[in-house]
Parts: sequence; structure tokens; C-alpha cells
Amino acid sequence: MIQIRFQFAAVDRLERAIESIQSRIEDLGGSLVVKMKPKAISESEEQDLAQLMAKAGQENVEVSGDEDEEDEGL
Repeated sequence: MIQIRFQFAAVDRLERAIESIQSRIEDLGGSLVVKMKPKAISESEEQDLAQLMAKAGQENVEVSGDEDEEDEGL
């Protein structure tokens, strides 16, 4: 139960920090768009995300033939 309260307190702190940063950016004439608010996730969700990131990393590994070939004679 303590861990859950800690997670929600951490999320609340992140949200307040983002609001403060956004306010400062807007005061200086800029803009900030938060595409996804912070949230607490369960341990199983964290493991799922780690697996997804590992899979994406493997798919993005360069393989022979991926290099850009220079056009000759142009």
C-alpha cells in the first residue's frame, strides 16, 4: 500500500513540475504540448514495456544492405 501512495505522489510531483515548466515556456513566448501525462504502472506493465522496447531495438538493428548507397555517375 505504501508503494502505491509513493507512486501517486511521484506522479503528482511530475505533473506539477510539467505545469511549472509549461508556464515558464509560455511566459517566454513558446509552447509545450504534453502528449501523454505521467502515470504509475504496475510491475507487469513495466515488464511488458521492457519486452516491447527490446523487440523494437532488435528490429531497428542495422543489417547488411541497409546502408545508403551513393549514386555513381550523377
